[in-house]
Amino acid sequence: MKTRILITCFLVAAALTLTAQEATDKSFRGMVRLNRAPVSNEVLKVKMDRPVDRTLSNGIKLLVLSTKREHTVTLTIEIPSNSLRDPEGMPGVADATAAMMRQGTTTRTARQITDALSEIGATVSFGGGGGFGGGRGGGGGGAGDGTTGTISVSALTENFDAALALMSDMLLHPAFPADEFARWKTRQATTIQQGRTNPNGLGNEMLLKVLYPGDPRMNTRPTLDSIKKMTREDLIAHYKKYYVPSGDLAGITGDITPDEAVAKLEKALSEWKGAAVPDVKLKMQPPIVEKRVFLVDRPGSVQTYLLLANRAVERTNPDYIACLVMNQVLGSGPAARLFRIIREEKGYTYGISSSFSASKTMQHFSSATSVRTEVTEAALTDILKELKEIRDVTVPADELAGAKRSIVGRMALEQENPATVLARWMQQREYGLPADYWETYPAKVMAITAADVQRVAQKYVPLDNIQIIAVGDGSKIRELLKKFGPLQESSGEGGN
Repeated sequence: MKTRILITCFLVAAALTLTAQEATDKSFRGMVRLNRAPVSNEVLKVKMDRPVDRTLSNGIKLLVLSTKREHTVTLTIEIPSNSLRDPEGMPGVADATAAMMRQGTTTRTARQITDALSEIGATVSFGGGGGFGGGRGGGGGGAGDGTTGTISVSALTENFDAALALMSDMLLHPAFPADEFARWKTRQATTIQQGRTNPNGLGNEMLLKVLYPGDPRMNTRPTLDSIKKMTREDLIAHYKKYYVPSGDLAGITGDITPDEAVAKLEKALSEWKGAAVPDVKLKMQPPIVEKRVFLVDRPGSVQTYLLLANRAVERTNPDYIACLVMNQVLGSGPAARLFRIIREEKGYTYGISSSFSASKTMQHFSSATSVRTEVTEAALTDILKELKEIRDVTVPADELAGAKRSIVGRMALEQENPATVLARWMQQREYGLPADYWETYPAKVMAITAADVQRVAQKYVPLDNIQIIAVGDGSKIRELLKKFGPLQESSGEGGN
């Protein structure tokens, strides 16, 4: 225990030293690494605590990570509810169902539920399995990746039983009160209307349509039309079909033993039964071949939101770790090239990054930023220059070493957060990764070579086939965007 704490503290100091130096010194494109903190190979051999596997009588596969360092217990249960299971033409049913699960049971009102949770300082939440624009670019991730909804409970150890009982009541006896549903629809309609003014939302909406046309991934968010059509009966039908123990994963961590965890969950969920629901399976499509530019017109906008993307790599691909290292160099964090060049050197933006979305439903590379309208062309030119550079030029040894140490150092820091450790193990189970995946992960990261980085950059970072999405004032950026490829245009008022 003391050894692990010392290692963690050492890595914190090393990471902070590296970050500070990488952000200010100059040698590669304006950067020099001076007085680099030494990190021995022994320190980089991170060993993650392992959970204990159990299976509940209703088929739920439970991972238990016990720790006396926490005076709380946190439980996450995956369920097959998700936005990809919404009825055709009615996106938002899964989200609405999740939202209503806390709005009353057959014996408690929404106010009584809130008061009861507040009294014991606990939280209970239900997630509808949305958020398809994201990914697990850092190699970690949590329960659910867009193919599952989640039920979460967190409480002090002494209050966990009471919180679990409240969750069980919400899960097993939801009332879907009509008045609460009507209020939710009103709030949601306002949120959707406000979202039509958000360039990031408009850009991400277009991104899904560009990368995943013709399947449910392109329309995962509720619309004004679907909210209007949605009925209480739609939610009840979704609940009955998808709020079932389908042999999915559950994880529990904190001050609790495996035997205690099983006993408590068997008691709380003894009435929760149901048949297994088949997984949502969506074929991964190859990268789009032709370069295209998409303008979402927002008259009067003083900024342009830029998204550059294409389909890329799935989570189980052997290239995935090399992609993470490559992206650590390119676009992950303030030491990465995109941030240093586009923000620090050029001053085009307050922030820019790139990442890989690599879940069971999303497999793409993307880079995003917002820039002043007048520098749209210059910013886009320089971003493309950086994408070309990572593909064409071998990464310097020091820059590569720093990127690898950063990834492994973050993993070492995560050992102090049992919930994050458990989330990694849940991911290993979800994707069928090797049993020793996280034990060998640091060594695999450190083994990535400059040749590996260049190879995956050429394979997965788009350039000649890049998909460019620009949300901004068409009257000012329309013509310049045509310089970057064939232009297609839509209005920011659409899709509501």
